[in-house]
Amino acid sequence: MKSGLTRRGWLTAAAAAPWLGPMGKPAAEPPSPEAPKFAEDALPPIDTVGIAQRVIATLAPSVGERAILFFDPGYYPELALAIERELAKSGVEPLLAVAFDPPDLVESADARPGAAGRQDDFVSWLAPVFAKADLFLWLPALALYSDTRLEHLLDGSRARGIHFHWILGLEDRSAEEIERLSKLYERVILETDYAALSREQERLIPLLRGKEIRLTSSDGTDLTLKVPRDAWFHKNDGDMSKARARQAQCVRDREMELPAGALRFIPDAASVRGRLVVRRVPTPDGLVEGVALDFEEGRVAGLRAEKGEDAFRQVWDSIGGDVDSVGEVVIGTNPLLVASDPAGELPYFGYGAGAIRVSLGDNWESGGKNRTAGDRNWWLFLGDATLEAEGQTLVREGHLLDEEKKDTPQRENAS
Repeated sequence: MKSGLTRRGWLTAAAAAPWLGPMGKPAAEPPSPEAPKFAEDALPPIDTVGIAQRVIATLAPSVGERAILFFDPGYYPELALAIERELAKSGVEPLLAVAFDPPDLVESADARPGAAGRQDDFVSWLAPVFAKADLFLWLPALALYSDTRLEHLLDGSRARGIHFHWILGLEDRSAEEIERLSKLYERVILETDYAALSREQERLIPLLRGKEIRLTSSDGTDLTLKVPRDAWFHKNDGDMSKARARQAQCVRDREMELPAGALRFIPDAASVRGRLVVRRVPTPDGLVEGVALDFEEGRVAGLRAEKGEDAFRQVWDSIGGDVDSVGEVVIGTNPLLVASDPAGELPYFGYGAGAIRVSLGDNWESGGKNRTAGDRNWWLFLGDATLEAEGQTLVREGHLLDEEKKDTPQRENAS
């Protein structure tokens, strides 16, 4: 796959490689981009066939459905091939496979002005193809454009999708960390009891719906917010069948992420009040520590940080819009996706049981009204928070409590 062409044929190459000449024939001297060496050296072997079979179980494709698959030739290309073979066994045809752009092209494009126009051009170009698709598969990539082109393509179609990012920022991680996380994610995808995960999320929804929620932490968080009676909830439980997709209220409901475990909801933004304290927040200019946000009537009225406040404010100002409003809350529910991390990072974006993620800013993808330029939001993680719903404790100090055993955490050390 080093040449840029793939076993998927000329249609794939034409979609992925602009250097192809007329009639699908290669130009005289096409470039041959190599996958970044760090990816080849650092990525450990994984059970690609088992993961591909899980993807098929999640999508439950029908004979004759059409699929679009985005993959990275430098990031587990064998997984893309395994998924394509499993789709073929299920009778999915045709399938269009498209390669993500390499990191250097993504970086140079993002550094230039005109990102919104490039996204619009990309979406309008591929929208007719997505309009005919039933399935969309978004596989791990070494680099992604800092926009929401793929989300908008899915939004404008009727397709149902699956995606997983595996590990972002490979170049900034040690081989040991990549090995550990890869094995963790492999295990979670293959061994999760998806029926039990779905039941747990169903259990939590009525305990949250219509209630006033209080979030507290040892760092100083004391935040209250209301969950509307008609609140939207998204169950990230591993089911993206055709029947499930028919129930979608927004584009988020036609996406299923792996590893699974996130229970998402949009609170009444105007009801948020109190203080949100986050221990560490990464920014392009370094790690910010001890961030405290004070909310009044649903908006951030005060902001400070113990270390790196200027870096935090720079990102804050660059997002703008409704960045001062809570757009979404995520409760992690997967007991396998919990592991100790020397740097304090939560595995896979806080989808492990008991993790809490508060998202500020844009929430259009989840059907909300918050808006920022470029659809940007900011995820803030609370790894050891307590969540109470009108006096009933659902999460205690980062542990999701079991309904029957009350104080027993649904938590397994999967490190």
